[in-house]
Formats: sequence, structure tokens, C-alpha cells
Amino acid sequence: VNCVAWSPDGEFVATVSSDETVRLWSKWGEHKGTLEGHSSRVIFAAYTPDGNHITSACLDQTVKIWDAVTMEEVCSLTGHKNFVT
Repeated sequence: VNCVAWSPDGEFVATVSSDETVRLWSKWGEHKGTLEGHSSRVIFAAYTPDGNHITSACLDQTVKIWDAVTMEEVCSLTGHKNFVT
């Protein structure tokens, strides 16, 4: 696990890993879902202040924005010339 990010309400936690995923958990440890789409190690995640979205940064030079409720990718930010931390 490379990073852990708590939702603003303290109900959920996002973990990111070298397995190219973001995993969402309840505060009780129940796995809620897996966000897939990166093509390399994910090294950072953060919730937006309202808790509606999660951002993830990856060694594949992208930042992805995810809907925290539907767990769908909203968009992928590209153009960096090196990995994003």
C-alpha cells in the first residue's frame, strides 16, 4: 500500500497500491470496490473536500478523477512528462 486517504466524513478510506488499483473500504474494513484504469503503480490518492470525488496519481504519468459513489472514472488528466506524485 502506497497511500491511504480518509473521506472527509470519516466513513470511508481509499488505499492505493503497486497493483495499479485504488481500493475503497468502509471504516469497518469492508471492501466497497476497486477502481481500475491506471497502467502502473498508483502512489497517491485524495478525496475532494465534499467527499464526492477521489483523485489518484500514478507512475503512468496520469491523474485520474473518480466518482466516489458510482466508482466510475470521471476523467484522466494526461500530459505530464514524468510520473505524478
